[in-house]
Amino acid sequence: MNSMIFDEELWKEGQCFDCNIIEDTLSVKAKENKKAVYISEYIDSGEKEMLWHRLLIHCQKKGQCVFSISYFATDNLEITVKKKKMLLPDFLTSADFSQQEKLYLLEPYWHKTINQQSDILLFDVKGQYFYFKIEILLYEESAFCIDYFRIEFPRESITSYLPSFYDSDHKNNSFLKRFLAVFHTMLFDMQQKIDNVCEYFVPSIVTGENLKWLADAMAVPEGLFWEEKIVIEFLQKCFLLYQKKGTKEGISMLVEIYTGKTPFIIESYEILQNSIHTDWEKEYTELYGKDIYTFFVLVEQQYLDNYKKYVELKKLLEAFQPAHTKSKLVVLRPFMVFGQHCYIGINSCLLSSTALQLNDTTILPFQTTLLE
Repeated sequence: MNSMIFDEELWKEGQCFDCNIIEDTLSVKAKENKKAVYISEYIDSGEKEMLWHRLLIHCQKKGQCVFSISYFATDNLEITVKKKKMLLPDFLTSADFSQQEKLYLLEPYWHKTINQQSDILLFDVKGQYFYFKIEILLYEESAFCIDYFRIEFPRESITSYLPSFYDSDHKNNSFLKRFLAVFHTMLFDMQQKIDNVCEYFVPSIVTGENLKWLADAMAVPEGLFWEEKIVIEFLQKCFLLYQKKGTKEGISMLVEIYTGKTPFIIESYEILQNSIHTDWEKEYTELYGKDIYTFFVLVEQQYLDNYKKYVELKKLLEAFQPAHTKSKLVVLRPFMVFGQHCYIGINSCLLSSTALQLNDTTILPFQTTLLE
């Protein structure tokens, strides 16, 4: 079975009346009552008397709106308009007819109109060229979007697996074919999911519950679930992360995924081995302790702007730290305080002085001296 999925290029080949093409979607927004119409360009199957099989649509709605789909197929693109013969594509793009005239003159050609359905089986739709029309009626403060549109052909029937009598064109078999077509569609969709099961393992494609399922399967820490893009980035790098778990590079990658910024990591033994029997041994010990199996992860305050993020990142560090070591998360404030963690080029900024303001109209100059 062949299928055609509409993308931005295919959507733009048709005629839009009060609707927009945004990337691969057809969308409409309305602040007041509004009607939008889309008429497709012909879809060429390449074969005369083609039996079209199915339309599959995925749409999103906001507010109150309804939609309908009309369609027909033909082997001949020539039509008669006001006693004049012309091709359908030329008629739709002609500036000689208004929008209302085009809709009115095309009305007799539509084979059938279906309301509010997203999975449509096309019965008795025969012809090389296929056209469809989407009509959308929106009420105040509403929006409508079609983000997936697929056409399937040629028509296939499950009766082809039955004795030839059931697959004949006898009129009594029409109901049987339509009835079995429902189950055939279900089986086809299931087979499509099985054939494309690899898509459920691509982080950049899966969303919602499927993303959560994949994250659980890959043992994504719960602390990363607060933002979808972080989960996706972790999944994309999880193989490398688990390879480097328990290493300085692995911890750096993890913190960068969580905060978006590469952290500064200091291992105590590097500091302590160079501070023994020096004038600054006491100061180093107060900052970094005496345990050589401790390491410090320094993150700037702007990347941990609330306590919840701090706690979550601390849990992540504990899960990824090497065995028999301790991790300490240090939040670097955007200014320098002597006796605390201060690093040149990172948070080595002095606080700027500010004027003393007594009220809304009086400010003391910087060189003013206050006496008792």
